[in-house]
Order: sequence, then structure tokens, then C-alpha cells
Amino acid sequence: MTNIQLNTQNIFTKFDDVVKVKDLQKMLGIGRNLAYDLISSGQIKCIKFGNKILIPKQNVIDFLNASEAEDER
Repeated sequence: MTNIQLNTQNIFTKFDDVVKVKDLQKMLGIGRNLAYDLISSGQIKCIKFGNKILIPKQNVIDFLNASEAEDER
């Protein structure tokens, strides 16, 4: 496990295992439009139930790890 994986898991301990879009905004420090853009583009995988969008916390961590890996290239 790399340092970034350990750090992101420690940062997000106060969040539930499945979060809503508002939580995603807080986790990443982004606005509503960008949060929905990340979801609709598939960069952050989610589960949709009718009008509800649920995001497994691990998917947010995976997104950050993927972003970090791209930065290293």
C-alpha cells in the first residue's frame, strides 16, 4: 500500500462507507457542478437509485489514487 492510499483512508474516516454528493463535495473540496461532472463522466463510480446517487467511499479513494498515478506519469 502506498503512502497516498494510507493518507486518503485516514482523511475520510469521519465519512460513512457510502456517501452522497454533498459528502463528495466536502471530501474533495469541490463545488456541486464539478461533483456531478465527475460522476456523469464516470471518473467517480456511483450507484443510482431513482433520484439518489450513492458513492462508495472506496470509489472516491480510487479516484484520488488514479489521479495521483496520472500525475506521476
